[in-house]
Amino acid sequence: MDLSERKKKILSAVIEINVKNKNAEAVSSKKLQEEYLPKLSSATIRNELNALEEMGYLTHLHTSSGRVPTKDGYEKYINELMHETRLSAKEKETIKSNFSNKLLNIKDIIDRSATTISKATNYTSIVYSGPSNNAIIKDIKLYPVSNTTQLVVVVTNEKVINELAYLGNSNENDLKAAADILKELFENKPLSMIKDKSILDSVVTAELQKYKIVFDKVLEIIEANQTNNRETLSIAGKEKLMDYPEFNDIQKFKKAVTVFEDSNNILPLIKSGENLEVSINIGSDDTGLEDCSVVTMSCNIGGETKITAGIIGPMRMDYPKAVSVLKEVAETIENVLKDEGDI
Repeated sequence: MDLSERKKKILSAVIEINVKNKNAEAVSSKKLQEEYLPKLSSATIRNELNALEEMGYLTHLHTSSGRVPTKDGYEKYINELMHETRLSAKEKETIKSNFSNKLLNIKDIIDRSATTISKATNYTSIVYSGPSNNAIIKDIKLYPVSNTTQLVVVVTNEKVINELAYLGNSNENDLKAAADILKELFENKPLSMIKDKSILDSVVTAELQKYKIVFDKVLEIIEANQTNNRETLSIAGKEKLMDYPEFNDIQKFKKAVTVFEDSNNILPLIKSGENLEVSINIGSDDTGLEDCSVVTMSCNIGGETKITAGIIGPMRMDYPKAVSVLKEVAETIENVLKDEGDI
């Protein structure tokens, strides 16, 4: 339904005032006039509020003469009226400072992102990365453990693979030579390349045939670990819902927190926006979070690993701030990784 410019201004103002109000109080025509629309009379504002209520964008709270947004009102605001908020220099610096220490692996990125987003927004945050075969190989080492047993160590940007192998009688020099060849072939390449074993054909000459059993076993170990990759999930700030009057009812709070305890409930929420830069889901009735909204964003970290970050808060959420924080965190991680090189 199309709105006049005046109705758009009034709906936006009601939402912005309501979000800023810690007590979630209804917004009166007097407050709208004083803080947002001084050129309009109270009578005109009241008429427009009545019209917006008839359209389903606003509603009364109890017997109060003030209005609060409905789910439809928030959706109208998000889809047509919302403007992105610019974070202050201090807010940006605070976000950057949370990533000042070296990022060690994908789990470190996800945990730190969840904590940073929750602190920056004062909402619950969830950051997720699914199983991936795109981890980048950084190093390959082979160590003798006994006469017939060796330790295979494969370092990637996401994890370290350690596994014992039985390669027969292999001396330390041969193991080092074989590891050096494998590293030269696969360093800074994704694990998925391992499936193409033909890449070894160019190096397994008659002279290097003695290393073939080593090559085959190492590739077998790496390929097995590809299929065993697990999803990574981090949740921060579950208790922050208690900061909002919508969750003063302890039963409502417990219901929401219970949803967070089961990843089967959470993942459909944050995956809903995985093909979009930013997705906003208002009132998730099918998950027990009908009084909440979820803002999600997906991005590629380091050009290879896809993560999805979600912010969960009351329907009366500061959506522009949530979107800006998600974008700033993603940009900060990308810049940190460029400065450090690959993790």
